[in-house]
Amino acid sequence: MNWKKSLRAAGLVAALTFSLVGCNTEGSYSPQEIIDQALQETKEPLTYYGEYKMDMGEIGGKAQVKEWTKDGKRRIEMTAENGEHIITVNNGSQIIIYDVVKNTVHKMDLGEGGFDGFQSPRDQAESLFNLVKDTHDVKIAGEEKIAGRDTYKIVAKAKKDNTLIGDIEVWVDKKTWVTLKTITNSAGNKMTSEYTKLDDSAKIDDAQFTIDIPKDAKVEEISVPEPESVTLDTVKEQLGEFLMVPEGNGLTLEGISLDKGIEDRSEYTFNYSKNGQKEISVTVFKANSNANKEESVLGEKEMDIRGQKGTVMDEKKFRYIGWQENGYQYGIMIGNSDLTIENLVAYAKQMAIVK
Repeated sequence: MNWKKSLRAAGLVAALTFSLVGCNTEGSYSPQEIIDQALQETKEPLTYYGEYKMDMGEIGGKAQVKEWTKDGKRRIEMTAENGEHIITVNNGSQIIIYDVVKNTVHKMDLGEGGFDGFQSPRDQAESLFNLVKDTHDVKIAGEEKIAGRDTYKIVAKAKKDNTLIGDIEVWVDKKTWVTLKTITNSAGNKMTSEYTKLDDSAKIDDAQFTIDIPKDAKVEEISVPEPESVTLDTVKEQLGEFLMVPEGNGLTLEGISLDKGIEDRSEYTFNYSKNGQKEISVTVFKANSNANKEESVLGEKEMDIRGQKGTVMDEKKFRYIGWQENGYQYGIMIGNSDLTIENLVAYAKQMAIVK
């Protein structure tokens, strides 16, 4: 698991919370009540046409977006300042991504056994607010108009500096509970998403959720492989001698998974429990000496681990240590949120060679 890339994407999660729906309710609310209301599931998905602009900062530049949503289906057309033109359709059974400039199409199946890596905007927002509720002070900062609509402005201010996810500002439509504007400062990158138009009375034809694909377009079916369960003997076969946290004192190895990932490398994850609860996950793979060193992310610090130059990430709900030793890259991540960085370092010190 490339956790650094996942963390850098955290800001994008916030920027994409653009279709939260709930009941139409009036009155005065606390920030949590507004968030809860916006995240409520509804039996009748909202239908609307919208236009918004995105500024994804250094990682993605600027783009103009058009969006059609109906009965849980969605079509998004994005035109970026660099000339990119991408059409993405979720038709309920597939996600189809058409790159107009490159004339390429990627298709991913949804549903049971299919691709499930695209969280709904509601799930994205819920994950984000759950992530920051203990690390940020959340308050209502007033009521403003966005795209001519009345909104509540919610501000989540980080309680300490140099955190992975910094300050967040969200504007929620009072009528539809759609998030009309979001500003995030995450992993050192500022992102803004703001609607310029939202029409919740729009009549949307089902034809919007199809794409006329040119005959000469290159079409590729994409599937995301699930991590494969493997045995310790298999890992030994593939890696040779490597370090492993030993079982004992209540610590039990529950299983080992293989993730070949997108970087064409075999990464093994050892999942441990203690007293019947998740304790730690330990990853190991052969380090590529020719690979460029990964840039650090906000909140990551250097630290000596087992006599090696390593890095640590110490957030309330995400604690991780990583280092290279004898040609292998190791990482230890919390499964139990009560564990400290010192606990992880202690586990690292216990590691012994497996032959």
